[in-house]
Amino acid sequence: MIDIAIIGTNGEEFAYGACPSAMTFFEQAEMVQGFVKLRFAGRAAVSYRNLEDGMDPEFAERVRRGELELPLVLFDGEVRFAGDIPWQDIQKELKQAIGA
Repeated sequence: MIDIAIIGTNGEEFAYGACPSAMTFFEQAEMVQGFVKLRFAGRAAVSYRNLEDGMDPEFAERVRRGELELPLVLFDGEVRFAGDIPWQDIQKELKQAIGA
């Protein structure tokens, strides 16, 4: 199973990748989670993590230094996308990763 983690904050920051309307990082993560459940049930799972909770100190430091931009999308702990939650690209990468 592929673990997809979306990392953002609990603030009102907005991400624009998957929808033309403004959605918070958390709202977009919920949307991606729903799509993944429908299309890739049992082969991938999506979780949302708040960077401010301290669970990801390495990524927090890299964001503070300007190396990465929120939101982050990780596949099995590896950053695949930064600064956006691009559903179509996530779907393509997920299909390749699971061989679908």
